[in-house]
Amino acid sequence: MMKQLMASIGTMGALAVLLSVGVAAQAPSGATRGGAAASPGGQPDLQGLWLNAAPMGAVHSIEEGQDPTSEIIVGRSGAVEAGPTIVVDPADGRIPYQPAAAARRKQLLMDTFTPTKIEHIDPHARSAPDGVPRINYVPGGIQIRESAGYVTILYESNHAYRVIPLDGRPHPGKDIKLFMGDSRGRWEGKTLVVDVTNFNEETWFDSHGTIHSDALHVVERWTMAGPDRINYEATIEDPKVFAQPWKIAFAINRNKTAGYEFWEDARSEGERDVERILEGGQREKDAGRTGIHDHGRADTIRSK
Repeated sequence: MMKQLMASIGTMGALAVLLSVGVAAQAPSGATRGGAAASPGGQPDLQGLWLNAAPMGAVHSIEEGQDPTSEIIVGRSGAVEAGPTIVVDPADGRIPYQPAAAARRKQLLMDTFTPTKIEHIDPHARSAPDGVPRINYVPGGIQIRESAGYVTILYESNHAYRVIPLDGRPHPGKDIKLFMGDSRGRWEGKTLVVDVTNFNEETWFDSHGTIHSDALHVVERWTMAGPDRINYEATIEDPKVFAQPWKIAFAINRNKTAGYEFWEDARSEGERDVERILEGGQREKDAGRTGIHDHGRADTIRSK
């Protein structure tokens, strides 16, 4: 236990050093590139406070948006938005599941309709880390800081953070499996390219049961499109789950709210949402109410 505590303290200490250096690096640099201020290294300066402009419905389903007719199983809240999708490739906006993975997801959509086990509930609702790329389109602010050899991204959602080395170091061994994966970055012109591997299989892409395996590989592209806009794109591949790579894209806009303070979104002690969701799911199942959360579309789960 003491070794784990000291390791945790060491990690937070290293993050504190990176963030303090990042504050110093936020001094105006003067030069511009592509309509955006350039960092001392000549690349676009991504630093500052940001808000993703992905449709709110992407949190529920990156293919469907919010369900316009059904209750969302988590919280039983009413839906307010249908689409648009953030999946831009394939052109039809459908995720290309392999047949076995499509069957597994269909079963999961049945289980989320009447959840009786913790794995039937969206990991986000269970306060698990969101993973990449989902952490970039859940509600909440984003703060980007740059320091020598690193880009650090802070998120309000679940007070997550990512420290991204830019020095070309390799990913850790394949036996290392992480909720947020392992990120390694590099600059390609005015685009920050982040290669993310070493995932576990415990996260979903949305609350609609969009799953992946531990073979997930994500390549993010953060392109400064102007002083107040980042074009975000992520290419997703997983040879155990998807028949081909697919891609999402959306804008991330600068947060210009005067006096905005970055805040922590955290669970309170004694929070019992998961317990109550499971109790409700069991009651419904005992009463014979079962079904599938599929937005009423026959092609909700497509396989190739």
